[in-house]
Amino acid sequence: MKIRILILNTALVAFSVPFITSAIGISATPATLSVKTVSGKEGIARFVVLNPSKEVGLFEAYPEEFEESITLIPSTFVLEAGKRREVLVRAGRREVGIIRTAIAIEAQRLGIPSLGVGGGIRLPFSLEVKAAQGSLAAVLRSGVAPTFITLVLTALVLLSAVLLYTLKRAARRDTL
Repeated sequence: MKIRILILNTALVAFSVPFITSAIGISATPATLSVKTVSGKEGIARFVVLNPSKEVGLFEAYPEEFEESITLIPSTFVLEAGKRREVLVRAGRREVGIIRTAIAIEAQRLGIPSLGVGGGIRLPFSLEVKAAQGSLAAVLRSGVAPTFITLVLTALVLLSAVLLYTLKRAARRDTL
């Protein structure tokens, strides 16, 4: 009886080892991603995901933070063994500044994921948003000294007042 149990246990371990050691591989280039854009506009970056394993895998890519600012296309895809896929990153914000997070890429064996080991990597990601050129709002957000802005606005108001006075005086002269 004990020999029978020992043989049964050995057979179970022997049959389960290939499933436990089976893992899906994952590779991505470039090693880091960076997007620069202006406020209110989207910037674009690309990275390539490679399945270096001998099995078909289901891959998922997503930002770890700032999901409202970063979109990945496609975010879920299937890769056959040895194949690669380009992923497009679209990112943008209205707020000026730099955000840093990571793009997570996870892979699972296609078919019976519970019997294999998944894989995953993280790509460091940064988004730098600068102020849009030519708008008063952009100048205000850029940190220009408030006194300079006040002087410019005061000069514009005075110039418009002088022009309005001159036009009124010329119109009055024509009616007399």
